Amino acid sequence: MYRWLSIVLVAVGAFGLGGCGGGNGSGNPFNGGKPLACEEFATPPPGCDSPCPSGSDSECELGTYCFNGVCSAQCTAEQGCGEGFDCNSRGRCIPIFSGTGGNTGTGGSTGCQSVQVTPTRSVPNAMFLVDQSGSMTSDFGGGQNRWEAAHSAVTSVVSQLDSIVRFGLTTYQSENGDDNPPCPRFDTQVAMQLDNLSTINMSYPATFPGGEDTPTGDSIDALVSIIQANPPPADGPTIIVLATDGEPDSCEVPDPNPTAGAQAEAVAAAQNAFGNANIQTFILSVGTEVSNAHLQDMANVGIGLAEDGSEGNATFWVATDPQSLEDAFNQIISDSISCDVQIDKPFDDKEKACNDPESDVRLNGTPLSCPSDWRVKPGADDIIELVGSACDTFKSGAATFTAVFPCGAIVVE
Repeated sequence: MYRWLSIVLVAVGAFGLGGCGGGNGSGNPFNGGKPLACEEFATPPPGCDSPCPSGSDSECELGTYCFNGVCSAQCTAEQGCGEGFDCNSRGRCIPIFSGTGGNTGTGGSTGCQSVQVTPTRSVPNAMFLVDQSGSMTSDFGGGQNRWEAAHSAVTSVVSQLDSIVRFGLTTYQSENGDDNPPCPRFDTQVAMQLDNLSTINMSYPATFPGGEDTPTGDSIDALVSIIQANPPPADGPTIIVLATDGEPDSCEVPDPNPTAGAQAEAVAAAQNAFGNANIQTFILSVGTEVSNAHLQDMANVGIGLAEDGSEGNATFWVATDPQSLEDAFNQIISDSISCDVQIDKPFDDKEKACNDPESDVRLNGTPLSCPSDWRVKPGADDIIELVGSACDTFKSGAATFTAVFPCGAIVVE
């Protein structure tokens, strides 16, 4: 159970006697719920025996479902189910019901019973990478310097969302690069965890602790290696939120002039983080000293786009005061939080789930409408996607989510 998200998801569906795939058209509707071997079908369904490593039916072609990591089937339209059962679109045998809701087959259930479905929520892993160079002591308005404003913004975001996001924090600098090792220097480093506010507060100095240079590329490379050595859970994306107030330098050349080489090194580091470690990098300029061209290059490669913008341009952020800095952090983190709720049993009839008046989906006790507030995610049959204001509420912190569906909407094995 997730203490950050209370979810009770109940499906009201057909309950048979534990499965209904037949054997080679024998007429016996039960085989313990196990699928037939693909070679037992006269015409195997498309995709039979294909891998489905995450266990989701959505990885399989219609006519099959995921069973023990392999796309399988109990039946086809021509073969497999006994009297009183029909083969559904996922290759499962399901009872045929009469108009009054009773089972017309033999040996089936006499009606509908409730079954609890276990849901999970995607949990992002967000590492703040904050510049600790000497220029972070520059005034930033509101009685704060850049360091103080970054500290306030980071801790504010973490205090609101650390129950649904695994936050971590790294501050980076160098003191004359490789001439005075180590380089880079991570004076503050907190691993990504849920409920991490107290640890971040204890480790992250509110007053500038001292620092000199800005080895951005070296720091991204070193941080990615640390994350890869002890990776966070993979149930959500892993992102680096880079907050820097100046053009990068490097460990090799701590005070370059011009900065083109260090810029290229930082771009390559963000590109490698995405390509080699599947870690996205989002860049935020604290002040206006970082060139827009470099910010754009970093933003593009940070999410896997071409550096030159030929595949489109990603968003970067420029903050000029404490409030716009906090707003930028909030936007970056909010965009990383998914509004998908995955369930462990797939939908059998998506239209019925959405349109039947007996469907009852609620967020924090408030009824939600389909498709304006929720829908079955396109291309998937085991994910409920919240949309609109319901998505905004879901992203804002801990939430209670419940759902009840009528007979036939959820596959019950």
